Amino acid sequence: MKHHRQESENERRDRYRTYSVSILAGFSLVVFLGALVLYSTGNAGELFSGIKGRLEARLPGNGCVGRSDKGTGDGPDTGTGGSGTGGSAIQPGDETGNEAALEPHDKLQTQLDDAELARLRVNELGRVPIIMYHNIQDYEAEWVRSRANFRKDLERFYNLGYSLVLLSDYLDGNIAVPAGRSPLVLTFDDGTRGQFRMIEGDGGLIPDPECAVGILLEFSRTHPEFGHAATFFVNSGNPFGDRSQVEAKFKFLLENGMEIGNHTRSHKNLAYASPEEVAEEIGSLVNEVRAMCGYDTVSLALPYGGYPKSTENLMSGTWNGQEYENKGILLVGAEPAPSPFSKKFNPLAIPRIRGSQEELDKWMGELERYPDTRFVSDGRSDVVTIREADEMSLSPERTGDRTVRTYALSEE
Repeated sequence: MKHHRQESENERRDRYRTYSVSILAGFSLVVFLGALVLYSTGNAGELFSGIKGRLEARLPGNGCVGRSDKGTGDGPDTGTGGSGTGGSAIQPGDETGNEAALEPHDKLQTQLDDAELARLRVNELGRVPIIMYHNIQDYEAEWVRSRANFRKDLERFYNLGYSLVLLSDYLDGNIAVPAGRSPLVLTFDDGTRGQFRMIEGDGGLIPDPECAVGILLEFSRTHPEFGHAATFFVNSGNPFGDRSQVEAKFKFLLENGMEIGNHTRSHKNLAYASPEEVAEEIGSLVNEVRAMCGYDTVSLALPYGGYPKSTENLMSGTWNGQEYENKGILLVGAEPAPSPFSKKFNPLAIPRIRGSQEELDKWMGELERYPDTRFVSDGRSDVVTIREADEMSLSPERTGDRTVRTYALSEE
């Protein structure tokens, strides 16, 4: 006759723990296999970004949180009032894919040999196009780019071998784009509603797919090498035309690989401003964004291209007891910008290309016709690779602690 020993409480707990671990392991295997299938079909990004967004939606937010607003109007930014606070946090992972979430380009790619550098015609002293847009609408006008043409612009930039970098990274020389591709900077002035509208999605506020931010995010999902970096130059009070969403929009931009730039407090033409007025116009906007988000703007786009008679307080200064500093001052229009490592680089006057059909055709066409004049990356942000013939054009002060590498082209 067999005697069955009664199971102790500790043994029972150990048995349940073993069952739980087995069940969890089995579930993890199912999730892994499912993700593998989605990856093979190109849908893995949607799975993981959705999970990430739903997890973030359950975590408390920090700063830059605005109220929900269903307005979707297209009017220009003309307000001058105060910014709104409080309300529900945005959930970028739910509908946008939260693709900063899109991984940044690898900053430490394998170093290329001289033959590969010559084949790609790497040239990190070449020119960099910085594009200037104002409004994005359903029509084309002097300072307006149509949505259809904006989409065509992105396709054109991508097909010509460009990848996006933040303006601040250009100013710092942190050019992290794949080897053989060229950096391009997108800038947007005035903070118009056509640049960034938010609408209600299933999980909260999401970018309107027909505004510049929405169009850019959608394009980057299907063209990951291109990215979605952009800098938005705003004025005080009513950026993007909706006070109730100011903080939510700033938060979204900063959390999704974009940045905010300074366009002065009141869009004042600084050509007619005293040094004290320059400090007020720049510093008050810096202080406003800093108080809202804990974020410091590091670049200034001159309203109307108006350059002050004195550069005092332009690059740095103090307003209401708080200091500010700009790494670069952007002009209106002009031409492609020099490499950040070039002796021609002048942080006080950085040229841009106006985002109109005529100017884009002119300058992008020129860079296409003369490809040896444009910046071509070696794929590493910690190395500056130039051609031996160009050594005298390199600025040692601008390269900092980066390694400088030279190589010879066969025709040289």
